[in-house]
Amino acid sequence: MQYISTRGLESSFSFSDILFEGYAEDGGLYVPAVFPKVDAHTLMTWRGLSYASLAFEVIRLFAEELPKEDLWQICSEAYQAGNFGHTRGMFTAEEITPVKWLHDQVGLLELSNGPTLAFDDIALQFMSRLFDTSFAQGRPRTLLGATTGDMGAAAEAAFGGHKNIKVVMLSPKGRMSQFQAAQLYSNQDPNVVNIEVNGTFDECQDIVRTILEDREYAKAHGLGAINSVLWARIVPQIVYYFYGYLRAVERVGEEVVFAVPGGNFGNAYACWVAKKMGLPIMRLIVCTNENDAMDEFLRTGRYAPKPSSETIATSSPSTDISRAASFERFLFDVLGRDGARVRELAEDLKTKGEFTLTAEEFRKVRLSGVVSGSSNHPNRLEIIEQMHLEYDTYVDPHTADALFSGIYLHPVGVKTLCVETVQAVKFPRMVRQATGVAVEPPEDMADLFSRPLRKVQTPACEAAVREEIERLTERPDA
Repeated sequence: MQYISTRGLESSFSFSDILFEGYAEDGGLYVPAVFPKVDAHTLMTWRGLSYASLAFEVIRLFAEELPKEDLWQICSEAYQAGNFGHTRGMFTAEEITPVKWLHDQVGLLELSNGPTLAFDDIALQFMSRLFDTSFAQGRPRTLLGATTGDMGAAAEAAFGGHKNIKVVMLSPKGRMSQFQAAQLYSNQDPNVVNIEVNGTFDECQDIVRTILEDREYAKAHGLGAINSVLWARIVPQIVYYFYGYLRAVERVGEEVVFAVPGGNFGNAYACWVAKKMGLPIMRLIVCTNENDAMDEFLRTGRYAPKPSSETIATSSPSTDISRAASFERFLFDVLGRDGARVRELAEDLKTKGEFTLTAEEFRKVRLSGVVSGSSNHPNRLEIIEQMHLEYDTYVDPHTADALFSGIYLHPVGVKTLCVETVQAVKFPRMVRQATGVAVEPPEDMADLFSRPLRKVQTPACEAAVREEIERLTERPDA
């Protein structure tokens, strides 16, 4: 399996080459040169597999040079029941990502049963073990990322206390729920630095990108990516779409719909990859909130993300992203993998703040099976209340975004899986406002709000972040 850049760089690379590389030398993102294909017979043989076994089968298609015995050990350790014990209702921890049916046609694909109650745990539990193998020796040792809350906590839970890897995580000040902030900033591991940036998530992400694209600086300080720009982050996420599909359908070959919160587009892109591999996905619904640049693009072909200063702070903050990092991968695929055209559009976005596809290019988007929906605060409250009253289920506002669009846009007679990205307890005020019920945290998080916090505060300034990176990478104790 070889990987290429979305912006047409002539060289190709192995999985090992790009293990820690978020951006290619030309500024593009890495994608497989050719997507592996999974036929109906293979899908049928996968139907009875455990989550760990299915992960092994899917991931090895993208990491052929990783020794099989190493990959199996990583999968079996990452996806053991003990790591995903926050299941609810009738489900067991062994299922990892169970499907909860709301009625015959619409279900929740639960991705939030891991250590930090977020879908990010699924990829990061895998990555922390992958990065600890001999396969990753001699590579960057400091992972630099930006988070709206959940990914950062999941990364720090996975890598916290690690002897060989450090984590520097940027987050936007005042743009998380109280639970998310307490979970993120209460990490006390010496190899972790949380930087609270006085700005938006997009500003945090821009700082991370600028630093990682300074290849000399990144090499000097051993920096690697951890956000969904990193291909090794995307691959484990592909697995749960196969797992959810195989538990949703009565017969292999039946088509389904997935409704996925938009976020940074990594989760949605993983679903797109599963579709390109041959998983029978009729429609992928990308679900946005009031920051709806992606919704506008999928409806009109015009991509005009708000400036960072105009990104709206909403009640589903993990979707408060104007420029989705992994979107370029989808654009590359849907435009016939034309790297030169993607490079041209990326330049328009950089210089003009927007771009618009031609009529023929937009026709390809419309034929891709990827559609969108957006919701607002009243919509989310309505869905959270409805899930509680009709199904005795509590959902968070991001899952409510997925349910709102999934319920209203799914084709009649086609099973639709709405992706649950975090547990409702992370947004107790929102849930209480909608239902009147105070959702209690799991027992192991009961003292979360009394834990001491540790963070560094900086302006939205690249130089200030570089200072913190240098301070951490020069510390012998971290």
